[in-house]
Amino acid sequence: MALRWPAPTGVHFGCRASKKETVAPPPSPSSAGKLFKLPPRIGPLFWPWEKVKVGPLSVSPMGFGTWAWGNQLLWGYKEEMDTVLQETFNLALQNGINLFDTADSYGTGRLNGQSERLLGKFIRDIQGPKIRENIVIATKFAAYPWRLTPGQFVKACKYTL
Repeated sequence: MALRWPAPTGVHFGCRASKKETVAPPPSPSSAGKLFKLPPRIGPLFWPWEKVKVGPLSVSPMGFGTWAWGNQLLWGYKEEMDTVLQETFNLALQNGINLFDTADSYGTGRLNGQSERLLGKFIRDIQGPKIRENIVIATKFAAYPWRLTPGQFVKACKYTL
């Protein structure tokens, strides 16, 4: 049996049968009575340890969000937690995750941007350039009221780097 969402024109997730088997497609006037074969594969289209090609990038199908890093208000972050956060970051890398999501606004108060600072520190501390080269960072910046001109946007992007 095959599960696809959404329809085959924009597949984001799929399951394939474990053996070559035939499955009747949904009824339609043009396909009534026709069968199609599925390639042998068990499970989802991508496993967490497999990489997905996105243009020139090769990323893990599941990313690691860092919103809580530095957020005292909602997550109770304390700077003493940094060692545990680094261990968690290293564990994610060891298990094949190489996509990390962050933003300049992740953190609260004086810790605004702490997520990006910690992520940068953890990446610098990695032993071996091969691992560092394969990390993909998805970041963004907040459109604060004091950040409305093109120059302010460019400055925020440069600061993020």
